[in-house]
Amino acid sequence: MPDSTQDGQQPLTGYRVLDLSGPLGVYCGKLMADMGADVVKVEPPGGDPMRHIGPFAHDKPGPDSSLYWLHFATNRRSITLDVTSADGAALLRRLASKADVLLETHQPGLMKSLGLGYSDLSDLNSGLVYVSITPFGQTGPYRDYKGSDLIGLAMGGYMYVTGWPHTPPTRLWGSQAYHTASNRASIGALLALYHRLATGQGQHVDVSMQEAVAATTEHVNIYYAYEGTPAVRCGFRHGGRFVATWRCKDGYVSITTHRQQAWDDLRAWMAEEGMAGDLMDEKYNDTFVLRGENSAHIEEIIEKWAMRHTRQEITDWGQARHYPFGPAATPVELLENPQLQGRGFFVQAEHPGFAESVTYPGAPYRLSRSPWRLRTAAPRIGQHNARVYGDELGLSQEEMARLAGAGVI
Repeated sequence: MPDSTQDGQQPLTGYRVLDLSGPLGVYCGKLMADMGADVVKVEPPGGDPMRHIGPFAHDKPGPDSSLYWLHFATNRRSITLDVTSADGAALLRRLASKADVLLETHQPGLMKSLGLGYSDLSDLNSGLVYVSITPFGQTGPYRDYKGSDLIGLAMGGYMYVTGWPHTPPTRLWGSQAYHTASNRASIGALLALYHRLATGQGQHVDVSMQEAVAATTEHVNIYYAYEGTPAVRCGFRHGGRFVATWRCKDGYVSITTHRQQAWDDLRAWMAEEGMAGDLMDEKYNDTFVLRGENSAHIEEIIEKWAMRHTRQEITDWGQARHYPFGPAATPVELLENPQLQGRGFFVQAEHPGFAESVTYPGAPYRLSRSPWRLRTAAPRIGQHNARVYGDELGLSQEEMARLAGAGVI
């Protein structure tokens, strides 16, 4: 059992994770690797297809220049293995017999058909935590449906309430459904490892992307269940409170009048500048009036007023009064953000084959006794084959050469 009492040791130091996941689970593997686990990425011979997801460094496609791969594959080791072959499946069983976690994103039933399902591997290693992330889970009428990030957002109910009332449903930028499923999977894996501390037994963690996304829709499903009223897309506004993002002089700024005093103060500021229109009238005292027939009128007045100010002016005014106002940052501004820079969120690291250092985002958490570290850059294809197969499993160079020649590793 790993000793987690030493200062500076990461939470999962000493744990071994076999990562057979694709894009649906890549963030789960990264989270565990960043917590200190020895995450061994099991790639098919020739390399994982994720190595060919753009954009690419210097616009030169290649297995070691995908910015997607460089971001998600840090702190990992890489081996190549064709698990669909008999020899490959046998090698994976040997690896799994000593692993703590196996992470996979194959269609339900595929791993079982190869003799690599949870029941097969748990017979060899009763403490194995076997994490399966799929679009719809291991059971149910949709278990065999294919699913992408877009499908996860759509069938999880998130897209329908994202966008404007007069436009079709809108997806979020990036692979947010994949990342949501990966987040839930990492939590499930940690809970299973915690349970193992008490029982010594592993278990199968079944994660559905649809369920993971559906769990993020906040009040939408509950509101319909109790009120019978479906949620609608509300553009830059939040469905319940006056939370909106407005165009201003130099971009966009988010304003939250989460309390009556905040709404009253905002109206008073606008009135001081002669820009409040009729918003000081008593009928606008209720912040929920924005959800009614007067919302378009209120928004028109606020938008005209906001265009007279910069993001920083509005932010400073709100924050000085302890209201959550803030600018909508552009990607460049995020990299230069003084708060992120001051906390050292972005880190610089050398990368093999790159003349310049690479900027990586850090961890979304801070642990005082076991800090996050960027230990290694993304590995090359099969970079650790000799270490894992030779040093750890005891295969001879001749045997490894035979397996490589047969396309197994």
